[in-house]
Amino acid sequence: GSCRKQRASPPAVAKRGGTEDITPVQIKTDDVGVVARIPMKLARASKRTLAKFVFDFIRTNPTIYDSVALYHASHGNLQTAALDATSLAAHRQLMLKQTEKDSAERLGIGPKFLVVPVDLEETSVNLFNRNTNNDKTFVQSLSLTIIPVWYWTDANDWATVADPMDIPFIEIGFLDGNEEPQLFVQDNPTVGSMFTHDKLTWKLRHIFGGNVVEFRGTTKAVVA
Repeated sequence: GSCRKQRASPPAVAKRGGTEDITPVQIKTDDVGVVARIPMKLARASKRTLAKFVFDFIRTNPTIYDSVALYHASHGNLQTAALDATSLAAHRQLMLKQTEKDSAERLGIGPKFLVVPVDLEETSVNLFNRNTNNDKTFVQSLSLTIIPVWYWTDANDWATVADPMDIPFIEIGFLDGNEEPQLFVQDNPTVGSMFTHDKLTWKLRHIFGGNVVEFRGTTKAVVA
C-alpha cells in the first residue's frame, strides 16, 4: 500500500456560503413555492462550491507538499497526448508504475475515474463502447467511471484518478466534522433583517479546507 507517504500539512479550513432573502409581501403575492426553493438553491450552490474546490486541484495544478507542481515530469504523472485509447492506456501504466515513497516498490494501482471537460464526455463514453467488435479491447475492459466537470473551460485537458480507498489523492477537512452545510433562518421580527428591512433571510454556511496528500493517485494530460 501507499501508507508511508510524505504528508501534507493539515488542511486549513475556510468559511463558505451565501444568503438569500424574501419579503413577507413577496411571499403573499407570489407563488409560495419560491420559499421552498430557496433552501434547495442554497444547498445546490454549496455542493457546487465543494466540488469546484476539489476539481480545482486538478485544473490549476498547484504546488504541493514536496514544493513541486502536482502534475510534473518528476512525479511521473504528466502527459501531453489528447484523449484516446492509446493515451488512456499510457496513463494507466504511469499510475501502475508509481513507487511507494520509502520502499520504491511499485504500487500496482491503476485509475478508477476518468475526469474530463464536458467537451470530451462523448469521446470518453465512446472509448468504452464495443460497437461491432466481438471481444472487448483492452481499454474497453477497464470500464472507468467518467466524471464530466461542468465548469472546466479547457476542452482538451483530461485526468485520471485512483480509487481514494487505494490511494488517497486529496484530503478534505470539515470544521467540527460538519460535512453537510448548515442552514440558518433569520425570521425574528424584532431583530436583524426582519426588523430593519422586513426581509426573511436564509444563510448557508459550510466550513472546510483541503490539501493534496498523494500525487501518485492521479495523472493529467495538458494538451496543446
